[in-house]
Amino acid sequence: MALPPLSFDVFREDQLEAERVFGYDADGVACYYAHRYQLHEVRSDDGEEFYAAASYGESVTAWLLRDERWLIHRIVRVGDQGEGQSFYSFSESMPR
Repeated sequence: MALPPLSFDVFREDQLEAERVFGYDADGVACYYAHRYQLHEVRSDDGEEFYAAASYGESVTAWLLRDERWLIHRIVRVGDQGEGQSFYSFSESMPR
């Protein structure tokens, strides 16, 4: 039921550990969207040595369906909880 993308634009930001992908059908219409990012915070176990630890992350993948709705799969991670919480939803517009 999803329209297959034939070309992609990929945008990456290495310093922020983030990326965004747009997929287009044969007519150049966006039919696929994805983004992911990870935020870090500075932590210390002893007050002397500091390190960056994951504080929040999000991953979204969306497909344009034949009925012109978007099927969206979102994963939210708080801290370093591993897999995070995952859920699906429908939307009339492409996520941003």
